[in-house]
Amino acid sequence: GLGAYSAGLFAKHVMPDPLVGLVVAMAAPALLGLLTSPMIVRGTDLTRLMVTMGVALVLYELANKFDTITGGADGLQGVVIGPLIVPFVGSFEFDLGARVASFYSMAVLFVAFIVLRRVVHSPFGSSLQALRDNRLRLSAIGLSVNGRLAAVYTLSAALAGAAGALLTHTTG
Repeated sequence: GLGAYSAGLFAKHVMPDPLVGLVVAMAAPALLGLLTSPMIVRGTDLTRLMVTMGVALVLYELANKFDTITGGADGLQGVVIGPLIVPFVGSFEFDLGARVASFYSMAVLFVAFIVLRRVVHSPFGSSLQALRDNRLRLSAIGLSVNGRLAAVYTLSAALAGAAGALLTHTTG
């Protein structure tokens, strides 16, 4: 939700470029994930799930209360997304047939897949797999369990922001 609102408000008030809006919409939830990660990493799996849902509900209510900014229950109105400008290829307008939106979404998905594949096959990804398998063993070898949980929570928040931005960019 924060990614969608960030992309929509950025397009409405700053500039309608979808690629810059995508970066902004990934940065805002990543920052929120970084700020809320100390609360999230403290508990066990079920506690972590409940705190995450609580943060989401608080943000949902904030979006409804600040209806002058977000549109409240009616949604954000007047968002116009500019053309997708791809360097060395050209400019593409979002059309009613959603061909540009489909290719744009698939391109973002492909880039996210490549980046996450690199993360999984990096030493950081190996430590996340070790964390999944045995958290006590990971802390016994001197790696920070909470630091890795906070980092992966922040990364997942950025990816959720990208999904929200894609929703805003493709549907307006």
